[in-house]
This record gives sequence, C-alpha cells and structure tokens, in this order.
Amino acid sequence: MREPASEARARALIVELAEASPLPPPFPDAAHEEADPPRLSRGAPRGLAVATTSFLLVISIGAGALWFASAGHQTGLGTSVATPEAPIVETAAAQVAIVAEDGTILRGQLWRGDATGIIVTPGYSDDAADAHQVAESLSRSGHTVMFYNLRGQRPSGGLAGAAHLPADLRAAVADMRTRGIDHIYVVGYRQSATAAVILAAEPSGLDGVAAVFAYERYQELDAAAAAEMSTAPLLFIAAEGSKGQAGSAANLAAAHGKTEPYILSERPPAALSSDHFSPKVVNAVLQFVAGDS
Repeated sequence: MREPASEARARALIVELAEASPLPPPFPDAAHEEADPPRLSRGAPRGLAVATTSFLLVISIGAGALWFASAGHQTGLGTSVATPEAPIVETAAAQVAIVAEDGTILRGQLWRGDATGIIVTPGYSDDAADAHQVAESLSRSGHTVMFYNLRGQRPSGGLAGAAHLPADLRAAVADMRTRGIDHIYVVGYRQSATAAVILAAEPSGLDGVAAVFAYERYQELDAAAAAEMSTAPLLFIAAEGSKGQAGSAANLAAAHGKTEPYILSERPPAALSSDHFSPKVVNAVLQFVAGDS
C-alpha cells in the first residue's frame, strides 16, 4: 500500500530535523538503565534532566515544522520562505531526506533559489562526483537545485537496483513540489537519465529532462519506447568516442522526434571528466531551461 504523500513528507521533515539538531539523543542508553529506575526528584541526575529537556525541545521544533509544512509555508530545512516578488537564493546547501515509496530514505542536498527547480541525480557508474559538481554549478544560476544519491549509494539507504529508479525520481519530484516549486526539470546521468526519460512519458508534469549519457535500454528500463510518447521537452547529451553514447543519443532524439542530440567533444586522455564535460553540461542545461521557460 502506497504511503500518502503528506505522510511521506512529514516523515522526511522529521528525519531532517533529527539529523540537523545539535542536541544530544533524547533518551539514555537503555543498556545502562536500571531494571526499576527510581522516580525523578529534585536530586535526579542532571544527564537525565538534560535528555528530557532535549527531547521536549526536539518534539516542539518538529511540531512547528510540520505545522508550517501543512500550511504550505515551509520551503525546506535550512532554507527561508520565498515570495514570487523576492525569491530567496542560497549559496549554502541544506541537507534533505527524500522518502521513497517503499520507505527508503534517499539523502541529498538542496540549494534554494527561485520557483524553477532542477533535480540532478547520478547513475550507478562512477559519476556521482561529476553530477554533484553540475548541481552545485547550476545552483549559482539562481534556480532551486536538488541533488540526491541513488539508493545503495551512501549516504542514501537501501540496495542498488535500476528497477526502483523511476519511482525514486518520482518521489524526488513530489518532494520538490512540496517546497513550492512550480517548474521542475530533471538532469539524470546514465541509468538515472534512462529513468528520467521514462518519467517524462508519464503525466508527471515535468517541464523537461536533460538525459546525460543515457542508455536506450537498461535492464527493464526502456527509454527508447518512452521517448516516443513523451510530451515534455527532452535534451539528450552525449560525448564522442564514449562507448556508443553519441549513437544512443541520436537514436533517442530520433525516437522523440522533436530535438537533436547535443554531442560533446571527446575527452582528451589527460583531462578529467569533471573539467572537460561538467562545464559543458551546465551550459547546455541552462540553455535548455531558459529556452523552455
């Protein structure tokens, strides 16, 4: 049975609050408690009193955050309330916790900006650092940017598995909407790019997907079929000389029928992918978002 979105978001807020709190744990270690502890009196140990106070304070903070979330005023832990007239742009990232449909917690970061949101997520290849660099660079544009690690990629929970990618991305989009974001774009790498194209074929309301180094098919994920049905704008980014990426991007663009692939130059052997590809991906995504806004 799928958990209601409101309950999932409330649980995510509690996780964020608990992890951000500088206070000590609310309860003492049960292993050191006496079997029949004495009643708390004026002479009670100070540690227990501090723990009790901390617990009450955490509960109070959590209740206030949940009240603001239900009232539609909470824009995410560590961020400020923004209005259309004066959007808040933050250079520091706040830690976020996304609750997947099966209860798995996906960890990430959020840079709060305007009402245009960009979700960036890596694949299961060695590109998490590149994807994070792209997210951080995109945040300087003034847009709201979220980055999260896939399940099985620490610090996210769960076990790695491509079958969960579309649903997990759907949960990230829903989380973004609870933060008052009106327009949402997804930048996915490799397997996540394939999943993002599939999500774009659903009535998810995405404003666009930039698929970086996407696979046409990966296990049970079929981006080629989804690209034909997608009504959302799609941008396929690939690189020359990288295991058929350019061919896959061209095939996916042809299936979509409304775009041309964006082919990056081949990376020199001595260059890092973060230095060669990431700035070009950032520029391509910003042009893509600006053109569809």
